[in-house]
Amino acid sequence: MNRKAIILASGKGQRMLPLTRDIPKPLLKVGNVTLLEDKIIKLAESGITDIAINTAYLGSYIHDHVGDGSKFGIQITISDEGESPIGTANGIRKILDFFGENPFLVVNADIWTNYTFIDLLKHDLSNKLGHVILVPKPTYHQGDFSLEDNHLIKGQDFTFTGIGLYTSELFRKYNHSDLGDILREEKNISSSIFGGYWEDIGTPERLENARSAYNSL
Repeated sequence: MNRKAIILASGKGQRMLPLTRDIPKPLLKVGNVTLLEDKIIKLAESGITDIAINTAYLGSYIHDHVGDGSKFGIQITISDEGESPIGTANGIRKILDFFGENPFLVVNADIWTNYTFIDLLKHDLSNKLGHVILVPKPTYHQGDFSLEDNHLIKGQDFTFTGIGLYTSELFRKYNHSDLGDILREEKNISSSIFGGYWEDIGTPERLENARSAYNSL
């Protein structure tokens, strides 16, 4: 089945200042690749050939950096949200036609992980509206969800990685502007727990954590 993906890259990265004063957070580097390139490469290695990237803050920098995707051997579509982000769910809705009726993968640009997408892309959503990847909550996070029969429920046992596979129906069913609000309301979202390395690049300190982990490999 032809899968497509979107990398969410429109955030302002205010907690990352001063690093993001003149560069959007997805273009910060770990090792010799940007956060954004890392996601593009991992998605391409998983067989995805069509990727959308939503942009807002300093979005032209991202467009210039990735181009049309040909240097990665894929097709990239930029969805420009203007000067300010419109919300993760709204950003997906804005280009919902891009995905057609097949399930599509969503990943946040501002994470660093050794998770690969192949198993998620094979996941069957015939009886579900989505499947998300969780991790045991790190010390700096209060947790997003708990699980019951591998389905999301309210709680704080696990942290959402920003990685998920969804149906278009999920975004037609709700009008929330942010994906997190949809996931907290919808009952038919299944989940898997990832036990590998994952870091939310939300502060300069966590960026340094990711760089240290990368250098130690």
